[in-house]
Amino acid sequence: MDNHLSSVKNGCKLLKLFLDSPKELGVSDLSRKLELSKGAVHKLLMTLESEGFIKQNPATKQYSLGYTLLELGNKVLKNHNLVDFARPFLTQLSDKTKELVTLCVIDGQDAIYVDKIDSQYPIRFNAEEHRRFPMYATSAARAILAYRDDTFIDDVLGDQLKTYTAYTITDVDTMKRRLKDIRTNGYELSSNLRNVGATGIAAPIFDADGKAIASVSVIGPSDRMLPFHERWIQEVVEITRAISHELGYRGTGAAEV
Repeated sequence: MDNHLSSVKNGCKLLKLFLDSPKELGVSDLSRKLELSKGAVHKLLMTLESEGFIKQNPATKQYSLGYTLLELGNKVLKNHNLVDFARPFLTQLSDKTKELVTLCVIDGQDAIYVDKIDSQYPIRFNAEEHRRFPMYATSAARAILAYRDDTFIDDVLGDQLKTYTAYTITDVDTMKRRLKDIRTNGYELSSNLRNVGATGIAAPIFDADGKAIASVSVIGPSDRMLPFHERWIQEVVEITRAISHELGYRGTGAAEV
């Protein structure tokens, strides 16, 4: 039995149509998309308009989203804590992989792990929370950096990259090509670049504006990670897509810069 009020549900469907539609829609368009009569759509519009959720353009007689939604959206953003919000998703990923799972954000030109769930295995790698490191240094950081504009990337990379292992990428042009590959693939997979014997898989989190604001990564010993890397890539990408969707992102993976 459907316990939802049909009028409220139709009102919600109407509002959501504007997510993937032109700025303004007319009664006929809304009626067709909702599969409702024009009279029913007009009643919905009048109700939503009275509360500021919808507004009508006097010149075109078409409708667009109202400022009440903007106020509500700003309230959500002010009350939003990415760490608390993402924690259930990290837990889900940790339960599947049993490896170290991290949430990474950027601050200026640095990257920071703001949350983590340690590996369930006795032999594992560790990540220090709230410690700054260069944005080119880890898979989690590169998954964000790859979606920044060229000027920002140039500033971060500078003239010389720090060496961590014998496998670290120290050539700026090579790093730029790697960032381009990350953006093409939608994720980063790397081994030995920061720690020999460690493999990291990371994917970006996008906000409602299509900007990469954070990333989720899974890190573990290469001999455990690599045999399952295709599966873990899929899991990481699915988790970050789910988080991005909840944050209002409606793209397919390519971000605006």
